[in-house]
Amino acid sequence: MTRPSDNSAHGTHLTIYLPGLFGAPANDYSVLGPCRALETLLARSEPTAQAVPAGYEQGLFALYGLHGEDGADLPVAAVTRMLDMGVIDNEWWLRADPVHLSLEQDRLILADARKLDITQEEANRLVAEIMEVFTADGWLLKAPRPDRWYLKPGHAPVMTTTPLSQAIAHDVHPLLPRGTDGKAWHTTLNEIQILLHTASVNAEREKHGKLPINSLWFWGGGRLPRIMPVPWTRIWSNEPVTLSLARLSGTANENAPDRFSDWRAQANRPGEYLVVLDRVHAAAQYHDGPHWAQAMRGLEENWMTPLLQALKAGVISSATLLTDSGARFSITSRQARRWWRFRRPLATLHAWHN
Repeated sequence: MTRPSDNSAHGTHLTIYLPGLFGAPANDYSVLGPCRALETLLARSEPTAQAVPAGYEQGLFALYGLHGEDGADLPVAAVTRMLDMGVIDNEWWLRADPVHLSLEQDRLILADARKLDITQEEANRLVAEIMEVFTADGWLLKAPRPDRWYLKPGHAPVMTTTPLSQAIAHDVHPLLPRGTDGKAWHTTLNEIQILLHTASVNAEREKHGKLPINSLWFWGGGRLPRIMPVPWTRIWSNEPVTLSLARLSGTANENAPDRFSDWRAQANRPGEYLVVLDRVHAAAQYHDGPHWAQAMRGLEENWMTPLLQALKAGVISSATLLTDSGARFSITSRQARRWWRFRRPLATLHAWHN
C-alpha cells in the first residue's frame, strides 16, 4: 500500500481557532474523559514559535494581523457595529451591552445577555429611556440587536475597558473602566443602574420570572481599524468579530458548519481556510462543566476525529489549532502519521497552558 504524500493534499491548509479549549477548571478535564483524536493531533503537532496573543478578542483580531496598542481597547464596537447595522463610518463607538449584576456577598457577578432572553422590543424601550436622560450629553445609543448595543458619546473618553468575555461570571469591581476618564464613567454607570432599577421593562421581566437588565457593560471602544491583506481564502464563523473583519477585508465568509465533512464539501479547492469554533468557549466562560464537556465531545466527534483522518490520508496538507490561551499547534499530513508520538491527557495540557 502506497503511503500518501503531503503533495496529495492539494494545498489545502486549515486553521481552526478553538477558544476555551484550556479554559475550563482542571477537574472538568477528568470528568470529560479522553478525547483521543484531539489529544493525538496535539501530541503529533509541532508548537510554533510564532506568538499568539492570549485573550479571546485578542486572538480574533490577530487572525487578521491586528493587534491592540498598549493601554488601548481593541475597537470591537466599531467592528461589530458594521455587521449589525450595515453601516461603515470612522466615528468612535463603544459597546454598551445589557447585563445583569447579582450580589454575592460583597461581589457583583456579571451575567451577559445569553442568560437574559432579551427581546428586541425590550431593548428598544430601555434604550429610549436611557436616551431621555443622556441625549443632552451628546449620546447616541443604538440597539440593532437585543444583545449588542452601541454608544457614541459626546466625545471619545480616555479610558481602557475590560472585554465582556473576561467579565462574565466574575466580580466586576476590579474590571470597571480605568484611565483618565474612568471614574467619570463609574459615575455614569451608577446613574444608568438607578435608571434601570425603576424601568418598566424590568418590572415586567421580574413579574414573569426573568432576571432584570440592571446594568450596561461598556467595552471595546474605538474606530474602525485599517484592514491589512489577509491570507484566508474563505472564513467560516458564527462569531461577530470574525465575520465583521472578514467583510471589511473583502474575504468570502460563511456561518460555521456543524461538522468537518460539511466544511470539506465547501472547501473543495486549494487554499488557506479559517474556521472559528466557539461553542466550547461559551460554556467555559460560565464554568459550566456539563455543557463544556458536551461541547468538547461534539468537537471531538464532529471535527477532530475526521480532521485527523483527513490529515493521515493526505486529504488536506496541514492544519493549525489556535487557542485563546496563546497556544498554537501546527501539524502536516506527514506529522499526523507519527504513530510513535503518544498522546497525553488534556488535563496535563491544561496544566501546561494555565
